[in-house]
Amino acid sequence: MRKPTARLVLSLTVAFGALASPQPSRGEVVLSPVFAKLSLSGSMRLRWEFWRWFEPTGPQNNDYTFFAAVLRGGVKWTDEYFDITLEAQNASLLHLPDDAAAPPPAGLLGLGAAYYAHNRSQNDTGIFLRQGFLVVKRLGLAGLTLKGGRFEFSEGNEVLTHEPTLDWLKNVRLSQRLIGPFNFAHVGRSFDGLAGSFTRGPLNFTLMAAHPTQGGLDLAAMKKMDEIDVLYAAINLTRPVFMPNGDVRIFYIYYGDGRSVLKSDNRPAPVRAADPQDISLHTEGAHWIHVLPTSAGPFDFLAWGALQQGTWGFLEHFAWRWDVEAGWQPGALPWKPWLRVGYGRSAGDDDPHDDDHDTFFQILPTARLYAFTTFYNLMNNEDAFVQLILRPIAGLVWRTDFHNIRLSEARDLWYQGAGATLRARHVGFGFAGRPAFGERHLCRVLETSLTYAWSPHLEFTVYYAHVFGNAVVRKIFAGDQADFGYVEMVLKL
Repeated sequence: MRKPTARLVLSLTVAFGALASPQPSRGEVVLSPVFAKLSLSGSMRLRWEFWRWFEPTGPQNNDYTFFAAVLRGGVKWTDEYFDITLEAQNASLLHLPDDAAAPPPAGLLGLGAAYYAHNRSQNDTGIFLRQGFLVVKRLGLAGLTLKGGRFEFSEGNEVLTHEPTLDWLKNVRLSQRLIGPFNFAHVGRSFDGLAGSFTRGPLNFTLMAAHPTQGGLDLAAMKKMDEIDVLYAAINLTRPVFMPNGDVRIFYIYYGDGRSVLKSDNRPAPVRAADPQDISLHTEGAHWIHVLPTSAGPFDFLAWGALQQGTWGFLEHFAWRWDVEAGWQPGALPWKPWLRVGYGRSAGDDDPHDDDHDTFFQILPTARLYAFTTFYNLMNNEDAFVQLILRPIAGLVWRTDFHNIRLSEARDLWYQGAGATLRARHVGFGFAGRPAFGERHLCRVLETSLTYAWSPHLEFTVYYAHVFGNAVVRKIFAGDQADFGYVEMVLKL
């Protein structure tokens, strides 16, 4: 639901007196003793973002700031046989740049430009139903639950292990790679459909079938996209007796996209425009994580991989992605350091004129988890990184990463995005691409963030990244240096 600017100001005023949540996990207040089964939840997220995208060759604005507020408020009824959850969200955007879109191949100069392209207003707000679902718990089989309605879904995060290192890896380095709620964005994504879960001991089976909602970057988030079908199935084995410090998952995803929007791939524009056929993809994959306790401190290991096949419009599709990571938390050192390294690579398309599409497709992810800058995603690239996490005092986490990003195929594109956001407009396809002009070296990224949990209800984050553009960037832009940062406050009920 779209509002004029006057209603936006009122919405932001109310925000400072109300609590609603931008996070899937939040506190609940039980209204007892009269309504012992009823609880309320909510939080408010305020974020100021600043962007200095690579300098364009024209007069467009690559240096700007904007402000956003996200409020979520929910009510939950918990019963012996069923739970009912209703949650509303208000997202407000202020001072978006209206002059930060350059002609191709430069395109949109940062996320501020992307928000403006979606909403076509510098100041706007939207209120919509983020979640509304029923969970049935008593089905005659212990461990079986069914959920139906509108809900958030994060693949790879169906079952937590209750071991801190394993759960951090699942939450931060495995979940939402291919399907997620896109909660870093100020609108986000939900799913309308059904989900079932069956857990018996260390074994879990999860099945989900749904249509995603619009949103992500667009405030018209009440609508669902019936043209997109998503099916997810996974078998999780969590800390079994023979692997008490490990977790394994095997998964399958079907993605069908019947929207008549222009696809992002490396074919010439007239060829893509003449291809209205559907996208129909099958993805099979697995992950494995393990923590090895030693006298020198625990070591952790992660492996993830996926294969894809199907049709991409008129083209046959086959692609892959894999990632390996390792970490070490040396014992008895101040600030509790955690050093991690990793490398991942995805398939790209090496020939824009043949009958095949070989670019790995990231489906509907929360891409920002794996690319903090949002300058790239997991499509047609290789990412070698070093990461250091420090915990100087209770509640404070300081994370610093260095990434070296290269494209897998020089004849393919430099991709950005996190999946479909709109039903019918081309800006909503979900993934944008720029030509590489025969180059592979994209950029190097140095980024750091400080997150401090002042209390269980109040958290602050400061993030800054500098991007050193390489050969691909220099083929497109006049300048090869970029910056992105934000200051954020989250208040939870």
